[in-house]
Amino acid sequence: MIINVGSTERTSQNEEVRRMNMNKKQNTIWAAAALLGLGLLAGCGSDSKPAASEASAPVSGSAIRLTGTSGDVDLAKPAARVAALEWSFAGDLLALGVTPVGIADDGKAAAMRKLNGGQPLDYAPLGERSAPDIEAILASAPDLILGDTDRHTAILDKLRAVAPTLILNSRKGSYDDSLGDFRQIAAAVGREAEGEARLKQHAEAMELLQAKAEKLPVRKVLIGVARKDGLNAHSAFSYAGQVIQRIGLENVASGSEEEPYPELGLEGIVEADPDAIFIATDDEMPITDQWAKTSVWQGLRAVKAGRVYEVDRDVWTRFRGITPAESIAGEAISRLESVSSQ
Repeated sequence: MIINVGSTERTSQNEEVRRMNMNKKQNTIWAAAALLGLGLLAGCGSDSKPAASEASAPVSGSAIRLTGTSGDVDLAKPAARVAALEWSFAGDLLALGVTPVGIADDGKAAAMRKLNGGQPLDYAPLGERSAPDIEAILASAPDLILGDTDRHTAILDKLRAVAPTLILNSRKGSYDDSLGDFRQIAAAVGREAEGEARLKQHAEAMELLQAKAEKLPVRKVLIGVARKDGLNAHSAFSYAGQVIQRIGLENVASGSEEEPYPELGLEGIVEADPDAIFIATDDEMPITDQWAKTSVWQGLRAVKAGRVYEVDRDVWTRFRGITPAESIAGEAISRLESVSSQ
């Protein structure tokens, strides 16, 4: 990705290419450091999370009623074998010390390893998140399936024919939704006490990051996913957009509950003129490469100040959940602090 072009002269463009190459190499490092560092931050002052294991015995054996977007789900006892059809649900289970028996991983085992803090993860692949493999789900023998409102409501009957299915709002859900999802998942596996302890750690971590954000000289930020043909902003109604606001930064993107990821052109970015831009992409030729060659892009406040950052799309837009929220907030603060101190 070509970013931070500050001049039309060839020397500036060459310098930008060097920055671009450095940024791509550092991107994975930032993501890994954020996932590790924020895990440590979240654990300050309390015990670390339990080791993940699908065989871990639930704390309670009593009946459980779970509440989802497609109705309540009753379990006779806490679930021990859970299939996660959205990555955020897998991450929440791991945060509770439970390994999902299966994950709709989109064929991306490396991403699942990243989700597990870089550690190997033993699970059955369940196909694409957008089109889970019903036979693979059946073969994994779950006693609970976790599905997404946007992706899986339409196939709810098929899923319920395999196992009780709880539908939660992840893909188009907000940060607040993710906290509620975490509580439901903790209840589902009989780990409410561990869940509340982890949420307390999370709140403490976010408070620390908010205190750091208050010391920054810049506050207005834009988060966008860049594709070859356009850019979708992550507004204040989105998960990542709300995470940024939680720590006191201002999200410049407009949106709605119905459309948390509005399309945003270069003109819209110019109008918002954020102090910093965080771009997530896995496209080889995102539209921001074209924009970076224009004088309009070069005139942006964030570009001139060197505050355009390429970030890991998995961590910032796909993983969701409480641990990724800490990673996003932590990376945002670290990036802005590093430039502000120069």
